[in-house]
Order: sequence, then C-alpha cells, then structure tokens
Amino acid sequence: MLHYSDNYKISNYKINMDTMGKIKELKEKINELQNYLEDFVNSHHAKKNKIGSLENELTDIKKNMNKYLDDLEQLIDQE
Repeated sequence: MLHYSDNYKISNYKINMDTMGKIKELKEKINELQNYLEDFVNSHHAKKNKIGSLENELTDIKKNMNKYLDDLEQLIDQE
C-alpha cells in the first residue's frame, strides 16, 4: 500500500507532466501561428510589389501611347 506522501508525489508528477505537455503544445501552436503570419506578410508584400509594378507598366503604356498618337498626328499633318 502506498503512503499518502507517495500518492501526493505521483499526483504532482502527473500534473507537472500534463502541464509540460500543454506548454509544449501551446509553443508549437504559437510557432505555427508565427509561420502563418510571416507567410501572410510575405504574400501581402508580394502583392503590393506586383500592384506597384503593374501601375508603373500602365504609366509607361500611357506615355508611349501618347507619344505614338503624337507621332501619328504629325504624319497625318505632313500629308
């Protein structure tokens, strides 16, 4: 038969191990959330850069289009 203090030690050990397991699980979940957040931030930056690139491309297209229209207008005026 186990003594009361032995039961107390076993109970405390089980509680301690359970707590450690929960802490480990929580740490893993926090790391997983950090990874998801980093992925989200990277995705956001990539989309932001893509939008900036497309805006620059549109600006260049507009400039070239205006230049081509001016050149076409000059050709028409020459004839």
